[in-house]
Amino acid sequence: MLTSAAGASIAGAIGAPAAAAAASAGSDASDRVPEFWYQDNNLGLGGNGMPPDLVSRYDALDTWQHARRAMHTFCFSQLGAGDNYADEVKYSPELLDKMVAAHSQSNFSFNVTQATTWWWHKYRDTGEIPDGPPDYSATINNLRQVRSAGFNLGDIMLQSVLTKPGPGRFKGYSVERRIQDVVEFYDQVKPEFPDVRIGIIDPWPLKVESTWLQDELRANGHELDFIHLDKPFDRIRLERDTPKGVITWDRMVEASEFVQNELGITFGLQCVDERAGNTSNNDFRKYTLEGLANYVAHGGTADRYILWPFFRYPDHSTPDDLGPLPPEGASHMRVFRELARGAARRR
Repeated sequence: MLTSAAGASIAGAIGAPAAAAAASAGSDASDRVPEFWYQDNNLGLGGNGMPPDLVSRYDALDTWQHARRAMHTFCFSQLGAGDNYADEVKYSPELLDKMVAAHSQSNFSFNVTQATTWWWHKYRDTGEIPDGPPDYSATINNLRQVRSAGFNLGDIMLQSVLTKPGPGRFKGYSVERRIQDVVEFYDQVKPEFPDVRIGIIDPWPLKVESTWLQDELRANGHELDFIHLDKPFDRIRLERDTPKGVITWDRMVEASEFVQNELGITFGLQCVDERAGNTSNNDFRKYTLEGLANYVAHGGTADRYILWPFFRYPDHSTPDDLGPLPPEGASHMRVFRELARGAARRR
């Protein structure tokens, strides 16, 4: 069992002054609507990527104390080491202790990839999706570990469960089976984590499929708590064609209103710009903040805004200082601070 945030071993690990600062971190965000969520950049490397200063920043909490105060929720991707099926956490207990202390006033959200990929290893051997029920033990073990570490686990995000293709862009995973597997995920996770909210991330909230999912969950005694829209802003900025046609800011607003008004659940907007995120730190900052401002200017009012890049940039997370841009360009935490105090907050 890892030591909780209140334990003496954690205070010793980061020093008393830092622990005292952590105790107040996040207080500014505790009851804020909209919420502002943060997840580290994986630098375009998937589960193997993390910012180079992730570890060192927990020994320098003053370099991002303002960003922590703005964080309603701190997000992790699935913590399995090496692949989606590993049961061990890839962070050391010592680092997890420091994380818990630094984020003691923040909520914690866990991004799950296993919900649609539990069958991948069997598919590679057989070429077929195996019969259920799915086995979510790896996710449940990860959840137990982070709860034992002392994180305030509030939300579980299921990554692209309605749309993610399989290996080799395999698309034979039917919508009916996807929904069945999500219901089974709730069945396996909720008994042990009854107060945790569970929702989905998707590149577009498909009305028929989302409604079907909500109906099936309710029929089985569950509730879809939220949908996060993952549509990088460059799709609108550059008028790029997508499988759903050309997306406009007005269509983005319509999507959020469908989730909020027709489904009656929480809507989250993931704030990223893919083209800019593969160009430079400062371009990512410029076009992500401009994209959010455009969404708000067109009448968009998300319940939560998630800064969650997964590109080459930002290539460092701290410091969170404002003012003139440094030679290395804007940090991830700086962009987060600007997002949280910008157009979305003034709605």
